[in-house]
Amino acid sequence: MNMLALRVLLAVLLVGTGLSGCSFLSPFESCEGTGPAVAELDELPALALRPEGAVSVGGGPWAGSSCVDDTAGAWLSAQRLYAYGGTKEDVLDYYAREAPTAGWHPVHDLDTGPDGRIAVFCFESADRPSITLAFDSPELLHEVYGVKPDPGALLGVGARTWFSWSAEATPDGSRMSCY
Repeated sequence: MNMLALRVLLAVLLVGTGLSGCSFLSPFESCEGTGPAVAELDELPALALRPEGAVSVGGGPWAGSSCVDDTAGAWLSAQRLYAYGGTKEDVLDYYAREAPTAGWHPVHDLDTGPDGRIAVFCFESADRPSITLAFDSPELLHEVYGVKPDPGALLGVGARTWFSWSAEATPDGSRMSCY
């Protein structure tokens, strides 16, 4: 291709993309119209999985479902936060058994990693949204959400472990992978 033809092609591409604005973006790049998909994600049966004795910490900014729309695009999220009297290892053992039975498999090994520092684990299903298991301390929840949760006082539970079990999907409700 000669240099003049290359310059013309580049100019056409530049002008064409500039004039099109956002019209080439998917209609699901925002949260507009995602209500039914958010509601469906919130009812995902696997989100009901939790170890016996884990107490749901309902309400607040960390529970429920929503569409998140930021500069990187939009996605759907449904989250459950639990306080649990057992250990992190007990929670990992539970989900290592129960998530595959429900059709979700861990992307990586479910171990605590070097010095127990790994705090987030992701599970995928072939045709359903990914699910994330995360361990957050009350201090981190306070830092992120600006609240001081205390399930022991609120719910009468001797909580040693806090964890969230959440699903994420694309704005149309379809599968979103862990990475």
